[in-house]
Amino acid sequence: MLAVAVCVALAVAVTEWIMKDRRHGEGLLGEVLVSGDGRTITALNSRAPCQQDPPLLVASESRDSVALVLKESDIDLRPQCDTVDEQITTKLQSPLGTRRLVDGSNGWTIAPLDQKRLANPQYLPPGYSPTTDVQWSDSSQHELLSPFFMRDRNSGPVWTRFYHRTSKKASLSITQIAGKLTVSAAGTPESIHGWIGRPTPDSNNTVTSTNGTYTFIVSTTDRDLHEAELLRIAKQLTP
Repeated sequence: MLAVAVCVALAVAVTEWIMKDRRHGEGLLGEVLVSGDGRTITALNSRAPCQQDPPLLVASESRDSVALVLKESDIDLRPQCDTVDEQITTKLQSPLGTRRLVDGSNGWTIAPLDQKRLANPQYLPPGYSPTTDVQWSDSSQHELLSPFFMRDRNSGPVWTRFYHRTSKKASLSITQIAGKLTVSAAGTPESIHGWIGRPTPDSNNTVTSTNGTYTFIVSTTDRDLHEAELLRIAKQLTP
Protein backbone atom coordinates (compact mmCIF):
# COMPACT_ATOMS: atom_id res chain seq x y z
CA MET A 1 0.00 0.00 0.00
CA LEU A 2 2.87 2.31 0.81
CA ALA A 3 4.40 1.71 -2.63
CA VAL A 4 1.08 2.49 -4.28
CA ALA A 5 0.73 5.68 -2.27
CA VAL A 6 4.25 6.77 -3.23
CA CYS A 7 3.53 6.08 -6.91
CA VAL A 8 0.30 8.07 -6.73
CA ALA A 9 2.07 10.97 -5.03
CA LEU A 10 4.82 10.93 -7.67
CA ALA A 11 2.24 10.83 -10.45
CA VAL A 12 0.42 13.83 -9.00
CA ALA A 13 3.69 15.74 -8.57
CA VAL A 14 4.82 15.01 -12.13
CA THR A 15 1.40 15.96 -13.50
CA GLU A 16 1.46 19.28 -11.64
CA TRP A 17 5.01 19.93 -12.90
CA ILE A 18 3.97 19.22 -16.49
CA MET A 19 0.84 21.37 -16.20
CA LYS A 20 2.84 24.25 -14.75
CA ASP A 21 5.53 25.17 -17.30
CA ARG A 22 8.11 27.33 -15.54
CA ARG A 23 10.03 29.52 -17.98
CA HIS A 24 12.45 32.20 -16.83
CA GLY A 25 15.11 33.89 -18.95
CA GLU A 26 14.06 32.15 -22.17
CA GLY A 27 15.67 32.92 -25.53
CA LEU A 28 14.34 35.81 -27.57
CA LEU A 29 11.82 35.07 -30.26
CA GLY A 30 11.06 36.93 -33.46
CA GLU A 31 12.36 40.28 -34.61
CA VAL A 32 14.27 43.11 -32.90
CA LEU A 33 14.20 46.85 -33.64
CA VAL A 34 16.49 49.61 -32.33
CA SER A 35 14.98 53.10 -32.10
CA GLY A 36 16.47 56.02 -33.97
CA ASP A 37 18.22 57.33 -30.84
CA GLY A 38 19.60 53.86 -30.05
CA ARG A 39 18.08 53.74 -26.56
CA THR A 40 14.89 51.68 -27.04
CA ILE A 41 14.94 48.01 -27.99
CA THR A 42 11.69 46.44 -29.21
CA ALA A 43 11.22 42.72 -29.76
CA LEU A 44 8.39 40.76 -31.32
CA ASN A 45 7.51 37.97 -28.92
CA SER A 46 5.00 35.12 -28.64
CA ARG A 47 3.55 34.20 -25.27
CA ALA A 48 0.64 32.41 -23.65
CA PRO A 49 -1.91 34.72 -22.02
CA CYS A 50 -2.27 32.10 -19.25
CA GLN A 51 0.85 33.68 -17.76
CA GLN A 52 0.18 35.51 -14.53
CA ASP A 53 2.20 38.53 -15.63
CA PRO A 54 3.35 39.80 -19.06
CA PRO A 55 6.97 39.06 -19.99
CA LEU A 56 9.72 41.59 -19.39
CA LEU A 57 12.56 42.36 -21.78
CA VAL A 58 15.61 42.98 -19.57
CA ALA A 59 18.88 44.49 -20.82
CA SER A 60 22.25 44.01 -19.10
CA GLU A 61 24.73 46.58 -20.39
CA SER A 62 28.50 46.50 -20.50
CA ARG A 63 31.09 48.56 -22.32
CA ASP A 64 31.20 46.20 -25.32
CA SER A 65 27.78 44.53 -25.43
CA VAL A 66 24.14 44.57 -24.40
CA ALA A 67 22.59 41.25 -23.39
CA LEU A 68 18.83 40.82 -23.68
CA VAL A 69 16.90 38.30 -21.61
CA LEU A 70 13.19 37.58 -21.77
CA LYS A 71 11.83 37.18 -18.25
CA GLU A 72 8.55 35.26 -18.19
CA SER A 73 6.20 34.34 -15.39
CA ASP A 74 4.77 30.88 -14.77
CA ILE A 75 2.31 29.48 -17.30
CA ASP A 76 -0.71 27.50 -16.21
CA LEU A 77 -1.27 24.98 -19.00
CA ARG A 78 -4.51 23.59 -17.61
CA PRO A 79 -6.89 26.10 -19.27
CA GLN A 80 -7.14 26.35 -23.04
CA CYS A 81 -4.83 29.18 -23.94
CA ASP A 82 -3.81 30.29 -27.44
CA THR A 83 -0.54 32.12 -27.94
CA VAL A 84 -0.45 35.89 -28.31
CA ASP A 85 2.04 37.83 -30.43
CA GLU A 86 3.07 41.21 -29.07
CA GLN A 87 5.76 43.86 -29.07
CA ILE A 88 7.75 44.37 -25.87
CA THR A 89 10.36 47.05 -25.20
CA THR A 90 13.21 47.93 -22.89
CA LYS A 91 15.14 51.18 -22.40
CA LEU A 92 18.94 51.29 -22.38
CA GLN A 93 20.91 53.55 -20.08
CA SER A 94 23.00 54.69 -23.04
CA PRO A 95 22.59 54.30 -26.83
CA LEU A 96 23.46 50.90 -28.26
CA GLY A 97 25.97 52.44 -30.67
CA THR A 98 28.58 49.94 -31.86
CA ARG A 99 28.05 47.60 -28.93
CA ARG A 100 27.11 44.02 -29.77
CA LEU A 101 23.52 43.01 -29.04
CA VAL A 102 23.34 39.44 -27.76
CA ASP A 103 20.76 36.93 -26.58
CA GLY A 104 21.60 36.53 -22.89
CA SER A 105 20.23 32.98 -22.76
CA ASN A 106 22.58 31.49 -25.38
CA GLY A 107 25.15 34.14 -26.30
CA TRP A 108 24.03 34.41 -29.91
CA THR A 109 24.46 37.75 -31.62
CA ILE A 110 21.19 39.52 -32.40
CA ALA A 111 21.03 41.50 -35.62
CA PRO A 112 18.51 44.32 -34.96
CA LEU A 113 17.02 46.54 -37.62
CA ASP A 114 17.73 50.25 -37.17
CA GLN A 115 14.50 52.23 -37.11
CA LYS A 116 16.19 54.93 -39.19
CA ARG A 117 16.49 52.37 -42.00
CA LEU A 118 12.78 51.54 -42.15
CA ALA A 119 11.09 52.37 -45.45
CA ASN A 120 7.85 54.27 -44.90
CA PRO A 121 4.63 53.60 -46.80
CA GLN A 122 3.52 56.72 -48.66
CA TYR A 123 0.21 55.04 -49.41
CA LEU A 124 -2.12 52.99 -47.22
CA PRO A 125 -5.59 51.83 -48.25
CA PRO A 126 -8.47 54.05 -47.04
CA GLY A 127 -9.19 53.60 -43.34
CA TYR A 128 -5.87 51.91 -42.54
CA SER A 129 -3.50 53.17 -39.83
CA PRO A 130 -0.52 51.75 -37.87
CA THR A 131 -1.20 49.52 -34.87
CA THR A 132 0.93 47.91 -32.18
CA ASP A 133 -1.62 45.08 -31.95
CA VAL A 134 0.11 42.33 -33.91
CA GLN A 135 -2.76 39.85 -33.65
CA TRP A 136 -4.23 39.13 -37.07
CA SER A 137 -7.94 39.85 -37.44
CA ASP A 138 -8.43 36.65 -39.44
CA SER A 139 -6.26 33.81 -38.14
CA SER A 140 -7.51 31.39 -40.82
CA GLN A 141 -6.33 33.75 -43.57
CA HIS A 142 -3.08 34.41 -41.70
CA GLU A 143 -2.24 30.71 -42.00
CA LEU A 144 -2.44 31.06 -45.79
CA LEU A 145 0.28 33.72 -45.95
CA SER A 146 3.24 32.15 -47.71
CA PRO A 147 6.38 31.30 -45.67
CA PHE A 148 8.87 33.07 -47.94
CA PHE A 149 11.96 32.69 -45.82
CA MET A 150 13.30 30.76 -42.86
CA ARG A 151 15.14 32.54 -40.05
CA ASP A 152 18.00 31.20 -37.97
CA ARG A 153 20.80 32.56 -35.78
CA ASN A 154 22.61 33.90 -38.88
CA SER A 155 19.62 35.72 -40.32
CA GLY A 156 19.97 39.43 -41.00
CA PRO A 157 17.92 42.25 -39.48
CA VAL A 158 14.15 42.14 -40.06
CA TRP A 159 11.13 44.02 -38.76
CA THR A 160 7.39 43.85 -39.42
CA ARG A 161 4.92 46.71 -39.05
CA PHE A 162 1.20 46.12 -38.71
CA TYR A 163 -1.83 48.12 -39.83
CA HIS A 164 -5.57 47.88 -39.25
CA ARG A 165 -8.89 49.46 -40.18
CA THR A 166 -10.46 51.53 -37.36
CA SER A 167 -10.78 49.32 -34.27
CA LYS A 168 -10.19 45.98 -35.98
CA LYS A 169 -7.10 43.90 -35.32
CA ALA A 170 -4.17 43.87 -37.72
CA SER A 171 -5.00 42.76 -41.27
CA LEU A 172 -2.08 44.32 -43.18
CA SER A 173 1.67 44.02 -42.59
CA ILE A 174 4.89 45.24 -44.16
CA THR A 175 8.00 43.17 -43.46
CA GLN A 176 11.46 44.57 -44.24
CA ILE A 177 14.38 42.14 -44.40
CA ALA A 178 18.02 43.11 -44.85
CA GLY A 179 19.42 41.67 -48.08
CA LYS A 180 18.12 40.73 -51.49
CA LEU A 181 16.38 37.42 -50.86
CA THR A 182 15.34 34.81 -53.38
CA VAL A 183 11.65 34.31 -52.66
CA SER A 184 9.43 31.42 -53.59
CA ALA A 185 6.73 33.49 -55.27
CA ALA A 186 6.38 32.77 -58.98
CA GLY A 187 3.61 35.24 -59.83
CA THR A 188 3.62 37.68 -62.71
CA PRO A 189 6.59 40.04 -62.24
CA GLU A 190 5.92 43.74 -61.66
CA SER A 191 8.39 46.62 -61.85
CA ILE A 192 8.79 48.28 -58.43
CA HIS A 193 11.39 51.07 -58.23
CA GLY A 194 13.12 49.49 -61.22
CA TRP A 195 13.34 46.13 -59.44
CA ILE A 196 11.18 43.07 -59.86
CA GLY A 197 8.28 42.49 -57.49
CA ARG A 198 6.05 39.43 -57.52
CA PRO A 199 2.53 38.77 -56.26
CA THR A 200 2.02 35.35 -54.72
CA PRO A 201 0.79 32.92 -57.40
CA ASP A 202 -2.91 31.95 -57.17
CA SER A 203 -3.45 34.41 -54.32
CA ASN A 204 -4.01 38.12 -53.74
CA ASN A 205 -2.64 38.28 -50.20
CA THR A 206 1.10 38.91 -50.62
CA VAL A 207 3.50 40.92 -52.77
CA THR A 208 7.30 40.72 -52.47
CA SER A 209 9.88 43.13 -53.84
CA THR A 210 13.46 44.28 -53.33
CA ASN A 211 15.46 47.47 -53.78
CA GLY A 212 18.74 45.57 -53.79
CA THR A 213 19.41 46.37 -50.13
CA TYR A 214 16.19 45.17 -48.50
CA THR A 215 13.45 42.73 -49.38
CA PHE A 216 9.87 43.81 -48.64
CA ILE A 217 6.86 41.59 -48.06
CA VAL A 218 3.42 43.23 -48.06
CA SER A 219 0.78 40.82 -46.72
CA THR A 220 -2.89 41.02 -45.86
CA THR A 221 -5.70 38.93 -44.43
CA ASP A 222 -8.25 41.50 -45.60
CA ARG A 223 -10.36 39.87 -48.32
CA ASP A 224 -11.26 43.34 -49.62
CA LEU A 225 -7.63 44.22 -50.32
CA HIS A 226 -6.59 42.90 -53.70
CA GLU A 227 -3.33 42.58 -55.59
CA ALA A 228 -3.50 46.07 -57.10
CA GLU A 229 -3.68 47.66 -53.65
CA LEU A 230 -0.74 45.63 -52.33
CA LEU A 231 1.31 46.54 -55.40
CA ARG A 232 0.47 50.21 -54.84
CA ILE A 233 1.70 49.98 -51.24
CA ALA A 234 4.91 48.26 -52.35
CA LYS A 235 5.57 50.79 -55.08
CA GLN A 236 5.22 53.71 -52.63
CA LEU A 237 7.60 52.49 -49.93
CA THR A 238 10.33 55.10 -49.48
CA PRO A 239 13.36 55.41 -47.14
